[in-house]
Amino acid sequence: MKSITWRPGSNKELDNLFNQCRLEQYTDRTHRLWKNYGVDMYKDAVALTICFNDENYPEMCSTVASRDCWPTGAYRILNRLWKHSNKIVYPRVMSPSFGSSTQSQITWLQENTDCKLYFISRQTENWQEWVIGNFKKEYSLDFKLDNYKYLTCPNECDDTCWQNIIYTGSEHLLEQWKKRPS
Repeated sequence: MKSITWRPGSNKELDNLFNQCRLEQYTDRTHRLWKNYGVDMYKDAVALTICFNDENYPEMCSTVASRDCWPTGAYRILNRLWKHSNKIVYPRVMSPSFGSSTQSQITWLQENTDCKLYFISRQTENWQEWVIGNFKKEYSLDFKLDNYKYLTCPNECDDTCWQNIIYTGSEHLLEQWKKRPS
């Protein structure tokens, strides 16, 4: 298993493969979040990631994102994530593709940005402790959580823009971020 993270536009072959995988996900109207994979949903991507399985087939795709409504130096990892293959819905442990993609994105951020905090967010509840525990146990990655929902997109009136996060990095950035109690 190997994950590759790169800046959009810097590798035409990988850009094309990512877009082909994205298009397959977008046209699968059985997925409840299919609209999240339209080409316009990637304008905030500063990096793209493909995790390849041992047969060199794309298993998981995601992005690293940056938005103006987040503090400077904060980046969302595992953004617009989907499993291209190996689509186990409720795994007992975190799949290796999650760990590989996460580690690849963290390394890319450290080498290519001014990252001070990276985070994962989701609209749903009750995922944070499971994810934190698995990252710690399987990959020695330490994430934290608190009792707030953070503004993850510019529309403050849209409840889906207020999401639970887990994070690592400079906690003082959380004070600069619009938030509300969970």
